[in-house]
Amino acid sequence: MLAAVTTAPHVIEVTQRPEPALPRPGQVLLRPETVGICGSDFHIFTGDDALSGAERAYPRVQGHEISAEVVATGEDCPPELSVGARVAIWPLLACGRCYPCRVNRSNCCVDFQLIGVHIDGGLQELLTVPATQAFAAGDAAPQVVAFAEPLSVAVHAVRRGRVAAGEHVVVLGAGPIGQAVAIAAADAGARVMVIDPLAPRRELALLSGAEAAEWGTPDGIAATVREWSGGGPQVVMDTTGDPVALEQALDMVVSAGRVVVVGMSGGAAPVRSGLLPVKEIDVLGSSCCDAADFAAAVALVRRSATAVARLVTDEFPLADTAAAIARAMSRPDEVMKVTVAAAG
Repeated sequence: MLAAVTTAPHVIEVTQRPEPALPRPGQVLLRPETVGICGSDFHIFTGDDALSGAERAYPRVQGHEISAEVVATGEDCPPELSVGARVAIWPLLACGRCYPCRVNRSNCCVDFQLIGVHIDGGLQELLTVPATQAFAAGDAAPQVVAFAEPLSVAVHAVRRGRVAAGEHVVVLGAGPIGQAVAIAAADAGARVMVIDPLAPRRELALLSGAEAAEWGTPDGIAATVREWSGGGPQVVMDTTGDPVALEQALDMVVSAGRVVVVGMSGGAAPVRSGLLPVKEIDVLGSSCCDAADFAAAVALVRRSATAVARLVTDEFPLADTAAAIARAMSRPDEVMKVTVAAAG
């Protein structure tokens, strides 16, 4: 079978690999159809481990945003994972032993593995995963189903932020995760404003559920946000990965509000710590998602199929995986979500 293998930083070889064996009990054999390219893929491709906290051994088949068709099932698999079914893949495999796992927060497991990051993922013609990681997605288009993974990050972030209907939510950043957060927050009934410097991304955000999308100087943005929200939003979601954004989020959120940090950064944030007790702000990290969040994301991606489809700006064949990653990394002004058609 054909696989796109990252063999070293900046090197992807599209090569033949042996086909996997028939699935064992509790496993499913899949034919990946569409694989989304994510910012995490950039770090693997470039060899940057700074944000993962774990060494990644090459060679690696990347790809953790996966829509796939079930090819075969082992014993003891649920009936909805029948041969021919389209599924979305929840890529997080938790250890089940650490403190977060023991308190039912396996999404922040200290020894987790991600399909496509720590173990081989979807950029190949066949893939075997535990049945627990496959979620039936009905007849939604493969490109839409692949977006269930980034949308699951947003669903979890919205839950972490306790977003309620009628609340004002500001989303910092309108990349794929920012767009996903806008979709999930609007679906929860919130009023959403997105902040981003790129006009094409702001325009897409207005089609993803945001009622406003703005940019300007820091003071100008703060004034606009206060006016729009009537004094300050109840929730600010940072999806940028820019340490400066945390300072802006703490400044703009209303007293007793919540700031949810989704974007990852290796930098130090210039935070005035006195804002935390003065405004009694909840500052929450949000990492990946759990199984319930992923199931909710699969349902949401189907309800939001039209908005999600707009986010897919480029599609490449498996043979051009390196070009797909390069395109996603180099043209944020033109590109939102790049996908790879893994099926032949």
